Amino acid sequence: MIQLKEGVYWVGAVDWDINNFHGYITHRGTTYNSYLLVSDKIALVDTVKAPFYETMLRHIKEIVDPAKIDYIISNHAEPDHSGSLARFHREEAPQAEIIATAHGQKIITKYHGDIPITTTKEMPEVNLGDKTITFVPVPMAHWPDSMVSYIPEDKLLLSNDAFGQHIASTGRFNDQVDQDELWQEALTYYANILMPLNRSVDRALKALDGVTIDMIAPSHGVIWRKDIGDILTKYISWVAGENKEKVVIAYDSMWKSTQNLAYAIAEGVGSEGVECKVFNLTSRHRSDVMAAILEARAVLVGSPTLNNNVFPPVASFLAYMRGLKPMNKFGAGFGSYGWAGGAKKLVEEQMQLAGIEIMESDIDVTFRPTDDEWKIAYEFGVNVAKKVKE
Repeated sequence: MIQLKEGVYWVGAVDWDINNFHGYITHRGTTYNSYLLVSDKIALVDTVKAPFYETMLRHIKEIVDPAKIDYIISNHAEPDHSGSLARFHREEAPQAEIIATAHGQKIITKYHGDIPITTTKEMPEVNLGDKTITFVPVPMAHWPDSMVSYIPEDKLLLSNDAFGQHIASTGRFNDQVDQDELWQEALTYYANILMPLNRSVDRALKALDGVTIDMIAPSHGVIWRKDIGDILTKYISWVAGENKEKVVIAYDSMWKSTQNLAYAIAEGVGSEGVECKVFNLTSRHRSDVMAAILEARAVLVGSPTLNNNVFPPVASFLAYMRGLKPMNKFGAGFGSYGWAGGAKKLVEEQMQLAGIEIMESDIDVTFRPTDDEWKIAYEFGVNVAKKVKE
């Protein structure tokens, strides 16, 4: 039994084995967090992904008889949160009133069939006795139906997908896990799920302005109970698109020509004391690259030309980055080709569509780069670093 506050319990599940979620690599698994609030009345906030139904049910039964649950709150209708909702309601708690946003009502019905749902417009808060649950819709702070639940008596925010991480652990709280791993996963989560929704996340943060928060319990990962100002500060920074003096180079190569250019540019960047990370898009997953890009000022993308087009691993990465729309970046394409070019231009077109300001460059060489071309690439890296420091 894991207790967050008096009468508030974690009844979710840990998924140690998942390694891909929403198209990005989850190196450390994840959790599906469900919370039970016990007072004069009882509420279950979110359920778990369907394969983990029995785990959730076992945790609930350690605390209460499911037949005594009065409310099932759905902060978000996506199946990793609502996958067990219909079954639990049908088999264990048919007496419970399901509450969701109006969008959530439509989505849950679409996934699970015609089940009775009360909307938050009809019931904007629930009184359990010595606890109150207030619902705050935060549309598109992931999906249109998204909302958060706040318990003012405990200063507890059940934050849905915000402030989450994909990390499996035996510890349920942020002070019980490796801190480097925690912050890397929190950053990776924001970069790959919430980055394109920064305006909605900003509105959600502003909606919570003035609300006293003592603990943040997200839908994935650990619960923030220590130094929660740190994660709030990080989110404010990420939402604003604040960057560090950092360059990310993402490339792929056929015969190491584009690789040699990437390495030369990286040396040039490093010569100015600016941090540079280089990622080969065959050996490194695009989600790891986007995690590095989140706080970088410059993004450089290299591709050889294949059939007058972009090399496929680079094309896949560009499509992914275009969807995530990183903020306040500049960058350029570079590459190599044989008898006909074209990839560099296409790379930069996709970068522009992703919102990246293009810096003029002519790093596009035929076959193998000469010593002079290597030096030109190096100097380009120097110029990128100088621009980063401006």
